[in-house]
Amino acid sequence: MVDKRSFLKLPCPNGCKLWLYTLLLISLPLLVIYNNYQHQLSAYSSQVNEQIAQRTKLLSLMQAQLVESKLEAIDQTLKLISSHPNFIQDPDPHNYLLAQYSRNNSEMQALLHIDATGLLRFPKHQNAQLNLAERDYFKVHQSTKTDAVFTSKPMLPGDGHSKPVMVISRGLYDANNIFQGVIAAVIDIETFSLALSGISVNAQLFSSIVHEEGEIIFKVPFRNYQAGQTLDYVKNRTETNKLPLTGEGIYQHRTGDYQFAYQTLPKWRLHVFVGEHRSVVDKLISNHKFSHLRNSCLTALSIVILILTTAWLIRRRLEINEQLLESKAALQQSYQRNQAIIKAIPDLLFTIDKSGKIVDFEQGDGVPLLMPEENFINKHISQTLPDFLAQRTLLALQKTLQLGENDYYEYELKLSGKQHFFMARTSPINEDRMLVVVIDITERKKSENALQWQATHDSLTKLPNRVLFYDRLYQSVVESARYKQPFCLLYIDLNDFKKVNDTHGHLNGDMLLTLVAQRIRESIRESDTAARLAGDEFAILINHSDLEEARQVTEKLRQQLSMTYELNDGLMLKITASIGIACYPQDGKNADELILHADNHMYEEKRSASSSMS
Repeated sequence: MVDKRSFLKLPCPNGCKLWLYTLLLISLPLLVIYNNYQHQLSAYSSQVNEQIAQRTKLLSLMQAQLVESKLEAIDQTLKLISSHPNFIQDPDPHNYLLAQYSRNNSEMQALLHIDATGLLRFPKHQNAQLNLAERDYFKVHQSTKTDAVFTSKPMLPGDGHSKPVMVISRGLYDANNIFQGVIAAVIDIETFSLALSGISVNAQLFSSIVHEEGEIIFKVPFRNYQAGQTLDYVKNRTETNKLPLTGEGIYQHRTGDYQFAYQTLPKWRLHVFVGEHRSVVDKLISNHKFSHLRNSCLTALSIVILILTTAWLIRRRLEINEQLLESKAALQQSYQRNQAIIKAIPDLLFTIDKSGKIVDFEQGDGVPLLMPEENFINKHISQTLPDFLAQRTLLALQKTLQLGENDYYEYELKLSGKQHFFMARTSPINEDRMLVVVIDITERKKSENALQWQATHDSLTKLPNRVLFYDRLYQSVVESARYKQPFCLLYIDLNDFKKVNDTHGHLNGDMLLTLVAQRIRESIRESDTAARLAGDEFAILINHSDLEEARQVTEKLRQQLSMTYELNDGLMLKITASIGIACYPQDGKNADELILHADNHMYEEKRSASSSMS
């Protein structure tokens, strides 16, 4: 048996011992250098990869919010038009709304109204009435009988059109849930893409809006469109293996690797993918790897050559540390650049933890603050926000963190004496925090209110028009039937008004109509409704009244309307009116019966007046 101690004492030439000692001294520093090289390379790569991941996630969130806000605005238009009274039963009087709303949105190519058989009712085709019964956006509402919004896959409209479009649609159903057709918005994909192209950081970034079935709707920036392009990452998903609401990863393409992140918009059946070519990042890592490897090799070589020169080792180590500090400084500059990008966003960004405390925020130029920063940072939202807004935000916090779902809501605040409207959208950051993005939508609300007023009022007399009058008439019938309270309807037609236009011109005719409307308003109560139905026809709803009260109002109107009018150039003119009366419920129990009775009564009076004059 060999003695271990004798083995350790085996004779060895001095040269052998020197090599052993040398190898031992070289091995230890080389091992330290190697471990340090691996650690620094891993740390640098992690930081760089984290930055590109954060950038793609943030931009995908911003793109998704912008896409959703624009689609929501279009969907609001569809709901607003389809909710107009009597739209389903008699849509023709509302065609001007379809035409007007389609012109007010640059991304919206047209608004379509399709009847229950699939025939296009509006807009009218030049040659023949189009049958759209085979389109997916018609079939889905016809088969499922749901009024939920539907987003179609992209398509080329044909008939010489080369620009791709997609369709946002809603089904139309009557009170018995019977399918009555579809109202749809045709969106110009190229114009929609251009509206999203403003959100970008560098030329390596791209965005793809992808249908849930995998077909690419369009890319940002907009490139040559080819129908049927798919994204396999989405297309190959099964029904039980759908994409989560958010995600990220690396996509290997023939042109190189791409870092991507996506946001899912379940309501719209869309995914918003944002990718960034990793060539720049990989080059940074490669350069850093080469630089650090070179420095490590030089250090190792210096240790081998000058193993006993401690001072040189210390000096070299200091050089390495200095290079590491420079690398960290470069990373810090990149981080500050990303922060500057966030601060340049015009929206207001909040981070709220699961307890409801505001932990940080980024203020955009486009959203005013409710109070100075120091009054709400690191405080609970119930201490800083109005009660209604704090409660709504807490509900959104619970939904976002517990279910992992995005939430959005609108609210109204008075700031510096002015009314502002805002839209807030929440997104989960992690299981303990959520991001709140606040957008000022005051101007959009003002535009919507102005369009609503124009759609329900006569531009000449400023009185309610036929649409609003019929809506209030239907409401009066329902309320009177419920509370057994009568009301009366007056139907007014100016006698020989055509002669005024023919003799004195349309300017004087318009001025006369304006003065007549003014006298009608002054002759009724504020609770009553006066409207101009068409031309020289007016109508009045006298709420909570009987036939005797209606006759008193009629006599007052006759006196007021028969008084002399002073028109342009000192023209003095008199005119009379024929007035028909219909009272609920004796003259009719619904709007159509009341209007018919009042109209017949008015024409009887007009014929009687003509007979007496002859």
